[in-house]
Amino acid sequence: MTLHWHDEAQREFEEAAVYYESQVEGLGERFVPRIEATTARVLTNPLMPRCFDEDRSKVKAEQFPYLIIDRAKEGQFQILAVAHMSRRPGYWKKRVNP
Repeated sequence: MTLHWHDEAQREFEEAAVYYESQVEGLGERFVPRIEATTARVLTNPLMPRCFDEDRSKVKAEQFPYLIIDRAKEGQFQILAVAHMSRRPGYWKKRVNP
């Protein structure tokens, strides 16, 4: 299975890392590997029971209030959003095409 990041999810990830780094030196550098590890964990175990909305799944990043919203489709593992847990619930749903 190949990994594909939605353009907006990639931007969210990068913006969150920059934001954390601007708040506390080194915090953005700690955020990046947490998101990458979460993504890797899901990619290596795509059948983890995480479904929550039709064919989409979510998993919480360790130590940060972010969810990775994803789905497996057509041989791809698609990252749809890197979503803050308390901001704009469901905003990413418009990114999903049938």
